This record gives sequence, C-alpha cells and structure tokens, in this order.
Amino acid sequence: MIVEVYCSGVARIRHNVTGQLYEIESDELDWHAVGGDERQMGPEMHYEAVLEHPELGELTWGLWEYPIGIENYSSTDVGGHEIVKDLDYGLKHERPDPEEWLDYDVPANPFTIFMESYHHTGDLLAEIGKDDGRDLVNRLIFSHQVTALEAYLGDTLLNVVASDENAMQRLIVGDDELSKQKFTLAVIREEPELVERKVREHLRTVLYHNLAKVDALYSIALGIRILSLTDKKDELFRSVMLRHDCVHRNGFGKDGLELSTFTREFVRETAEMIKSLVENIDRAIRERPKG
Repeated sequence: MIVEVYCSGVARIRHNVTGQLYEIESDELDWHAVGGDERQMGPEMHYEAVLEHPELGELTWGLWEYPIGIENYSSTDVGGHEIVKDLDYGLKHERPDPEEWLDYDVPANPFTIFMESYHHTGDLLAEIGKDDGRDLVNRLIFSHQVTALEAYLGDTLLNVVASDENAMQRLIVGDDELSKQKFTLAVIREEPELVERKVREHLRTVLYHNLAKVDALYSIALGIRILSLTDKKDELFRSVMLRHDCVHRNGFGKDGLELSTFTREFVRETAEMIKSLVENIDRAIRERPKG
C-alpha cells in the first residue's frame, strides 16, 4: 500500500490586524517529507508544506505518520492569524498495480551502476555544463543525480532483503503494512514463495525520494539509519525538493520565479554529497553484522 498526502479545497484566513480575508488554494502547497524519528512502535514520519504569503507571512501545514501507514496528528500554523476555514488534508492509501513490476529485474550491483552514472554525469557537467544557475543542462544533470540516488536506495534494499532471511523477517514484523497481511494455509501451499513476493512488491511501491521513510525501512530491515551517515541531511532534503521543481515546474519555484540555483559548482557539490552518502551506505551494508 502506498501512503501519500492528499490536500484539497480552499483555506480562508483572516489577518489578525487588518481583518482582511485571504484565500489559499490547495494547489499552492508543496508537501515534502522533512524528517523522521524513531519511537516505540517504529518510525514517526513528518510531512510539511510551507507557504510564504505576501500579507500573512509564513504559513505551515504539518502531518505526522505514526506508526507507518497511520495518520497520527495534523497541525496548521498561520502565525497568529485566524483560520476561518482550513484545507482538507491528510494521508491517503493507494493500492499499487503489481503489473507495473512484472518485467523489472533488480540489477545485481546497484553501487556499480550508481558510480558509472556519477562519473558519466560528472563528465557531461565538465564538458557542456554552464556557470549560469538557470542552465537547462545543469538542471537535467542535477535531476539525474537525485534520481540515481533513489534507484540505488531502492535496488539495494530489494537485493539485501531478498538475500537475507533475517532482514526479510525483521521487515515483515516491523513494517506496519506487511505485518498486517494474512493468508490462509491453502493460499500459502499453492504459492510457497508468496511471502517473498509480497515483500518485493511492497518494497517496489516505496517512493524512494521520501528519505525519511527510506531511512526507517533501512533501519527496520538492516539496522542502518542512512540519514545518520551524512552530515548534510538538510541539503539532501533540499535537493529532493529542488528536483521536484526541475521535473514538475521546469526549473521554476512555487512562487513562479525561475530558480538560479543550479550553477555548475552547485551541481558538482550535490553530486559529491550524494556520492559520499552512497559510499557510506554501501560500506555500512558490507560491514553490518549478519543475523
């Protein structure tokens, strides 16, 4: 089951000084996973949408998922103004289409594939990248870097869980969605590898740009907190948000202004940051105690 944030409707907010009413459309908000903490029943995920309004100032909508798959709490902060009517927002569950993954073979060595991508995009940046932070080539290379990280995270987790019965068992017990699934003896007898298939299908539905949730899955299955393996966690989350602007807004921010962030140096630094994280994850997996 895929868990996503839904948001609809129009918020009406009254200014605490002028009394003027302002309307906020749901499509003005961009939701992002901004962090996660380990608690007694597993990880708690925090999703947030922040809007800088010219008259009302900073407005923040927040959602907390705990345990995984369950909406635990929501909060709207309008900075002292009056909420006349809020947006309708929360967590929704969508069942994935298993047909999407029937022809997908996980590569045997995601780390090698990532490093090949890192070197190739680095060469492209050096050859045809520009110092201009609005350059299209720079944006394309930057977007690919974040996508390569997502692919590495997903393929690596799938490979390790598939080859390690203990990791698979921990995931079955610790992941809320998997632990709730039940099957009859007749169904299990008919398909002896049913459990393994369900675990693979579940991992393939994960949105691997949701770094907080991926961090929780790696922690459950492998005992590794991937976000603790970098000292640039904030920059990583920002990179995911910027990739969203590149892919869905053609390099423009939610305020409608063209982003000038993607200089050749910024893209190079992002590549080094992601490469360092991937190397640390790969090392942690190789060095982790088995069993």
